[in-house]
Amino acid sequence: MRVIICRLLLLAVCCCLAVEAQAVPAVQTMQGPGGMPVYLVESHANPMVEMRLVLPGGSVHDPADKAGLAALTAWMFNEGGGSMDAASFQERLAFHGISMDATASLEKTTVKVTTLSQHLEEAWSCLADALLRPRLEEKDFVRAVAEQRAVILKEREQPQTQASLLLNKMLYPNHPYGVPVIGTLESLPRIALADLRRFHQESVHAPDMVLAVAGDITLAQLQGLLERHLAGLDATPAPRRPIPEVVLDQPATPPTTQHLEMDIPQTTLLLGAIGITRQDPDYYTFYVLNQLLGGSGLHSRLSMEMREKRGLTYGVYSHFSPLSKGGPFIISMKTKTASAKESLDLLHKELQRMVQDGVTEAELQEVIRYLTGSFPLHLDGLGKLATLWGNIGFHRLGLDYLDKWPERIRAVSREEVARVAARLLGSSRFYTVTVGKAL
Repeated sequence: MRVIICRLLLLAVCCCLAVEAQAVPAVQTMQGPGGMPVYLVESHANPMVEMRLVLPGGSVHDPADKAGLAALTAWMFNEGGGSMDAASFQERLAFHGISMDATASLEKTTVKVTTLSQHLEEAWSCLADALLRPRLEEKDFVRAVAEQRAVILKEREQPQTQASLLLNKMLYPNHPYGVPVIGTLESLPRIALADLRRFHQESVHAPDMVLAVAGDITLAQLQGLLERHLAGLDATPAPRRPIPEVVLDQPATPPTTQHLEMDIPQTTLLLGAIGITRQDPDYYTFYVLNQLLGGSGLHSRLSMEMREKRGLTYGVYSHFSPLSKGGPFIISMKTKTASAKESLDLLHKELQRMVQDGVTEAELQEVIRYLTGSFPLHLDGLGKLATLWGNIGFHRLGLDYLDKWPERIRAVSREEVARVAARLLGSSRFYTVTVGKAL
């Protein structure tokens, strides 16, 4: 069985390396109405178009006592626009096979539109109504609040979610990053429909929005659609206050460990520290370091030590979110309650080993081959391309971001990995959350 798995992995790597030779799909750019940056990746292989409209409407901009406002605003994005109420709007989308929804995250709201190219005019008409002429009616608002409240109640039963919420509070005790995007049972009743209308209006300002389109559409077609449907975009900057700064590279402050009691058969373990910003010069080194430590696949150090050698878990992972002011770096796993303490000790030992001993050249090159070889898999669909260019534009990463990504990964050295490990993986920087029965 192990031989078969190895052969399959080898085949997958070979396929990835073969795909790597393909060029990154070309992107075209233009300035849309009001100065909105627009990115287009043309592909006429299929009669489909994917659009991502990124707005500066993340939960970091929720008023301090009204957490969940951005999420509610996004939930109501497709609940009517122009002359159509919510039901009519949904029927119109369904009749033409158009998918349209919005999702709020910490720093942005992303509107996702999927349509056949033959229905582009209809899709853009609906998008313009929702964006520029939203109905935002009381009955739909009441339903949105009720559904969001139900989600919060359901999440109380999910140990991974509860662990993440508690860890974020510990990492960011006085910062909007530490507040749940979806809000709380206490904050939702404080939100009024007038708050939602104001939040939507403040998010729709062309200079701070980004549009990314991929699929069966030309630049000339896209320009015409923009002129016909979004000519009314506000050309002034969004009236948002800057996101508060986060103090990076600081030791954790007590209490650094918290346990949440829950009657479940396993214990959820989370270790977290404040990581880096998206513009940090160590971004690519930390990307490689994360993959070495606990990234995707079964060959990371944590997976080998915790899963393969000791059978303590079915999966252990690390990941980081490079937010604009310093996002979290998190290690997560589940294990039997009886082995929770042993698992925590091993996690800290692996962090210490990475800091003290670094990595071998063979480990580093294997991970670099994996990352660069699998890189094209992030570009193999219209939805992925539209999402990528929406994020590239929103975070101002540059037109050469995708072209230079593989070479920047290949440029990472053992010395840089050791330096960044010493900077970011010291045990004194980590908070710990456990959820389950008493340890």
